[in-house]
Amino acid sequence: MLRLTAGLLLVVGLWQLGGATLIHGKAWLAPVLIERAWENSLEQGSSVKPWRWADTWPVVRLRVEALGITRYVLAGANGGSLPFGPGHLDGSALPGQPGSIVIAGHRDTHFGFLDELSPGIEVELTGINGTTRAFRVLGRQMVDARTHGIAPLTDSSELILVTCEPTHAFQYRGPFRLVVTAVPS
Repeated sequence: MLRLTAGLLLVVGLWQLGGATLIHGKAWLAPVLIERAWENSLEQGSSVKPWRWADTWPVVRLRVEALGITRYVLAGANGGSLPFGPGHLDGSALPGQPGSIVIAGHRDTHFGFLDELSPGIEVELTGINGTTRAFRVLGRQMVDARTHGIAPLTDSSELILVTCEPTHAFQYRGPFRLVVTAVPS
């Protein structure tokens, strides 16, 4: 009985170790494939998926030079894209289009740097057509998603960056969002 229990524990331990190794391997490989898809998208002038079965593809490169940040923004702010990078909210504008560009990301991974964005910092967006546009941060605010929505602009441009439950603000999970607003500089 002791050998059976030891064998079972060994199998379960190896299974858990394999799962953890797979997660870390995907976390390392996904950004490499996304960056490669971005470069291919720029060359072709159209969207390229980072892997054949991907439900998303890079649509924007976001840079914050002052913080040394580069992120590749994926199509759709949903469960298929957000684990791999920030997501562009469907229906919002893309760089070069008038209106509100809305990009969301997880606070504990890709958008953890939003806490460091202060008024005046420049955020640069590049679209797959190669057009780059700079935005200057106006401010940040904490909002309750149950009572606060985003009122998109239609005739001018703005950049809205959103992350959930800001990193150091709360001990519990809730409906709060950190919203950073920027305007063309």
